[in-house]
Amino acid sequence: MFGLTLLLLVWGATRLEATGTDEPVLLRADGLPTVTSTAALANAQRAVLRAFLRDHPNYRIEPFMMPGIQGQEMDTRPLMGIASGNPPHAIYVNFRQSSSYINHGFLEPLEVLLARVLAADERQRQADADGRWLADPDSAQIEAALQAILDRVVSPVWPVIHRAADVDKPGIPPGRHVWAMPTSILVGALLYRKDVFQQAGLDPRRPPRTWDELLDYSRRIKTLPGKFGITFAGGPLISWGAYSFLASNGVTYMDRRPDGRWRAAFASREAAEAIYFILRLARETFEVDGETYQGAAYIGLPGNDASLRWERGQIGMQFTTLRDEMLASLNPELVGIAPLPISPRGSRGGELNSTMMGVFHQTTPAQKIAVMRYIWFITSEAAQRIRTRVFVESGFGRFVRPDLLERFGYHDVLRQVPSGWQETFQTALESGVPEPYGRNTQFIYTKVSEPINWALQQPLLEFSEEEALQRIEAILADAAQRVDKYMLGEMSAEEWATRRGVGASVLLFIVVIFAGSLIWVWREFTAQESGGTSRSWWAYRKAYLLVLPALSVVMFWQYLPLLMGAPLALFDYELVIGSAFVGIDNFATVLYDERFWASLGRTFYWVLLTVGLGFWPPIFVAVLLDEVPTGGLKYFFRTVFYLPTVVSGVIMVFLWRQLYEPSESGFFNQLLLSLNDLGPVAGTIVKLGALGAWLSLIGLVLSLAMQLRELTWPVRGAIAVFGVALLGATLSPILSAWHGPGNLVIAARGLDPAAVTGWSGVGAFFAGLVGSFSIQPLSWIDDPDLAMLCIVLPTVWATAGPGCIIYLAALKTVPEELVEAATMDGAGILQRMAYITLPRIKFLILIQLVGAIVGAFKGGTDFILAMTGGGPNGATRVLGLDIFERTFMELHYGLGAAMAWVLGALVIVLTAYQLKRMSQAEFSTADTK
Repeated sequence: MFGLTLLLLVWGATRLEATGTDEPVLLRADGLPTVTSTAALANAQRAVLRAFLRDHPNYRIEPFMMPGIQGQEMDTRPLMGIASGNPPHAIYVNFRQSSSYINHGFLEPLEVLLARVLAADERQRQADADGRWLADPDSAQIEAALQAILDRVVSPVWPVIHRAADVDKPGIPPGRHVWAMPTSILVGALLYRKDVFQQAGLDPRRPPRTWDELLDYSRRIKTLPGKFGITFAGGPLISWGAYSFLASNGVTYMDRRPDGRWRAAFASREAAEAIYFILRLARETFEVDGETYQGAAYIGLPGNDASLRWERGQIGMQFTTLRDEMLASLNPELVGIAPLPISPRGSRGGELNSTMMGVFHQTTPAQKIAVMRYIWFITSEAAQRIRTRVFVESGFGRFVRPDLLERFGYHDVLRQVPSGWQETFQTALESGVPEPYGRNTQFIYTKVSEPINWALQQPLLEFSEEEALQRIEAILADAAQRVDKYMLGEMSAEEWATRRGVGASVLLFIVVIFAGSLIWVWREFTAQESGGTSRSWWAYRKAYLLVLPALSVVMFWQYLPLLMGAPLALFDYELVIGSAFVGIDNFATVLYDERFWASLGRTFYWVLLTVGLGFWPPIFVAVLLDEVPTGGLKYFFRTVFYLPTVVSGVIMVFLWRQLYEPSESGFFNQLLLSLNDLGPVAGTIVKLGALGAWLSLIGLVLSLAMQLRELTWPVRGAIAVFGVALLGATLSPILSAWHGPGNLVIAARGLDPAAVTGWSGVGAFFAGLVGSFSIQPLSWIDDPDLAMLCIVLPTVWATAGPGCIIYLAALKTVPEELVEAATMDGAGILQRMAYITLPRIKFLILIQLVGAIVGAFKGGTDFILAMTGGGPNGATRVLGLDIFERTFMELHYGLGAAMAWVLGALVIVLTAYQLKRMSQAEFSTADTK
């Protein structure tokens, strides 16, 4: 008996995970400074980290490293890490992320963990090998820990971190809990360049105090060559960049109603007034000393362009955030800090946010205790003292909050603090409007940005102010209704029954499509094999051996994820907590989702542009390189078309984004605006010459469709469709002239509809072909009508050179004697292409055409994401990007999988046809002698 008892004790001891011992514990922490950063804040963070590790030598902390989407790193990096199985144990949280993280079970209640850390009983910090705690803190200990947390948190942040989850799911603790700890408070303020103010004749000691002064200052700075008055983020994040304007006018994006539900609150007159002011700031024309200017603000594309302009002194003002400890690390001789300007309603307000740290739920007990100790230390007074010391020793003491300098004895540094900075912080803190933190608000900025971007694209300034405000209010009401529907998603039982019936039918259809396509392809390949001589597989053992590595890679990276991910469409899949089986509900939701159908329609538009503009250039480039008579021209064309191959994709994206800059200083806009310098005669010649060249191209394409009789009908049909599409694009301006500029423009400008529509509009269009140019700067990728085309053009330029290689190889199979005989008979290059060259490679063209269509349906997501992020207003959000956003950014994995099934059903039919054609092919080496 004694031996058995001893054995059980030894076995139990080995099952304990002694989190309070010196066993090494590895932590991945978000928010750590990079190795290369030498900023004062980074040095202060390192000093605090070293002090923590001295107290806990068994802990090893490494930074959480995960790539993210530029401009949305704080949203995408943690989600990518969690989805890939490499989450941060100490996870960064902000206001709008908090609800999503809580409702998906990412966060651990902190008051319970802190009670364990502060407990005298070591068993409360120990767990067995199965992750079960050996002892739990009692209610008194938890209440004491809760009070200790409250003592360290400012009152505006407490409702954000101490609340209950909005959903009732297994794995999420019920009731109110503390989910994250603030590490610093962030408030909004205004930065201004004193040197730019002086150049514009403004007093650098007097920043703008009201919106009217801000508009006046911005316009005076705009009159300087190459300068902009103010900048803020644009595109899908413009509602974040312009948050200070809306908050100053009393606008909150989300509001919690008495029933506890969150609703959109931005459909108001106050929001319309703020958007109208943004419109005036960015689009309104003004005249100074006989010069006319359009807009005074630079609304930057996603990226670092606005930051570079600020550093170069090309921008006068921008919004910023101040930290509660170190207000800023700026040169006060060059840059000033001021409170946000007061709106016409007599109020000011900016973003009130906080950098917070939470404990990721899916970590070991030892890691949870370690992270809680880490969070509790970096928010302590000891850590505050260390950071203040580092700031002072680094020469940045004058930027530290004065009360901290006084508390820790740095009285000699107090008089160096720039006057007004502490008052600016206090004013911003008192007037701050908390960032939205309700249910599904993680991406609220993209939703609110839609009506703002719509207003920037319409001629609202040509209306009276009251009428413009009414139209903006109507758009805001529609956007708010969409947000409420997205957030709540409530439907009656009858609606669910109807949708589930449709979803079941579509799911059955998709299964039939997949099964039928696979059976069709299998029969085609087996039919081809049965027609020849049958040989044992052993005779091809060497071939199988050579194919095996590639087959294994394809099976592992393509088919295995497909098989594992396919069932997700039937689940409400969760990364951390348990997933629930929902059957066909995801299909029922997708099929009635307007956003899905809009993305699907844009996908077809993307495919049409990509194939129509991008499939034929590699063929013509190959023919051109094969036909050009001199080596010099060959090298020239090879350089032009192969250059994108050696250029990094990231560099290419930034290059084209710079070319597409929407201001008058953008490269493409400069080229267009230079046409305005032509006189009436030269302008008419250029217009008619360009029109003639364009019509000649259309005639050439249509004639090829008629003359290439030896090509297969799908290829000839594709050429004809391409020609008709070009013709349709040519006629679309005439059709637009027939319909007129639109009801909004007609109403804004007080035009006579009869004078600008119908034959009058068409006549005015043709009359515009005669005379000088009067071109205005284009918005390019900021224009919903041009954005998709602007994305396709770089891809055509980038793929023409690499894509022509296979056609160059195929052209070597064309017998040279045929080409020489045709040339001697007087055939030109077009005749040789129509009757000799293209018919000889028609099979390759057909296979490549089907492959290009399939690739266009599946591809483009990465390039679109880098160029526009799906904007403006979703104009470039194709289905692939929509699937990515729903799955990895909005965490709706089931919906994303259902959408992928629908996309797969579209693609598999084309893929089956391509495989059928390839099964009929005979491959052999070319005889070029």
